[in-house]
Amino acid sequence: MAVCWGIVAAGLISSDFTAVLQTLPRSEHKVVAVAARDLSRAKEFAQKHNIPKAYGSYEELAKDPNVGVDDTVTVLLQYPGGVHGSFTCSITAQLSNTASVSGTKGMAQVLDPCWCPTKLVVKGEHKEFPLPPGPKDCNFVNGAGMSYEAKHVRDCLRKGLKESPMIPLAESELLADILEEVRKAIGVTFPQDNC
Repeated sequence: MAVCWGIVAAGLISSDFTAVLQTLPRSEHKVVAVAARDLSRAKEFAQKHNIPKAYGSYEELAKDPNVGVDDTVTVLLQYPGGVHGSFTCSITAQLSNTASVSGTKGMAQVLDPCWCPTKLVVKGEHKEFPLPPGPKDCNFVNGAGMSYEAKHVRDCLRKGLKESPMIPLAESELLADILEEVRKAIGVTFPQDNC
């Protein structure tokens, strides 16, 4: 049975993810709806990707029975045991898009783009992990890697799992809590904050 996908937002990442889904077997993955804050954008996205339904709000998509700022910020994190981490993100500056982990046994580097890497350097040894074939017109480098996420969701659903054993809900909630604290610390507010 195919997983029926509802796409939230009609932006560039959503476009890449939808294009990747459409390279996978239709017997396993179907995109059935898209929602955006602007119905015209949702309809345009639906037409581009041949999606049967378009909604002008995320709430409408959630009801579909077929679908289950500062510009640059650096965050310093402190973990138990004296472990520290940091990350920098920006919507205006071109950053390296790499990640590094250093410890007493050496260093590992996840090379650009770190959101979907294909190259890793561990203690100076280079390793490569090629991606499966995907759409040629993705907006972001290595967009084809999102096929792994789609396949994992389907595998979890087929096993009756309500969360991923690789990235459990508690870990997702922790990440969301950290990002929420960062947002508050840098003074970014949303209208719903006053509700």
